[in-house]
Amino acid sequence: MNRRKKKVQQVDYLQLFKDKVESIDLSQQREKLTAIWQQLPKLHQRVLMVLVPLVILLALIPFPEQQVKEDAPLEQRIAIDINTQGMSEQNTESPIGNEQSDTWKEYTVQRGDTLAQVFRNNGLPMADLNALVKVEGSDKPLSYIKQGQLVRFKLKPDGELDILQLEKSDKSVMFFRIADGTFGRSK
Repeated sequence: MNRRKKKVQQVDYLQLFKDKVESIDLSQQREKLTAIWQQLPKLHQRVLMVLVPLVILLALIPFPEQQVKEDAPLEQRIAIDINTQGMSEQNTESPIGNEQSDTWKEYTVQRGDTLAQVFRNNGLPMADLNALVKVEGSDKPLSYIKQGQLVRFKLKPDGELDILQLEKSDKSVMFFRIADGTFGRSK
């Protein structure tokens, strides 16, 4: 039994390519292209004679890369002074710490109240409630309010809701308006 491996025959790909190129009949191809060119209107022929070399030239010319200014910030961050203490830890007589502390209002949830009723009772826009529900989160602090729960909110001078704070099982959940008009949530 012969255990020698047979040699794999090597293929000369360069010679195959040369043979394929030589087999192409350029005179027939040239005649087809000339016939197509002659069918085009004169205006199209002239436009193509200008555009084709121009496109080839533009494809071959290297252009410098544009640099982004490094000193210009891509994102602007704004510092917001937010009181993150729980409502039970805060002294309601002391000022909040900013000049609009008198715009904070408190509401204690009564039996059977929903957050929609809290908004209606306090004259808050229902559109803000809808925007808050979109960022509520999986623990649903807005959906599951309970009797005796404290709801604090701060209004902007134009009457829109600025900050809403809920105390839930010794935790404070705060919703605040972002610069683009939507709401964000702190845990």
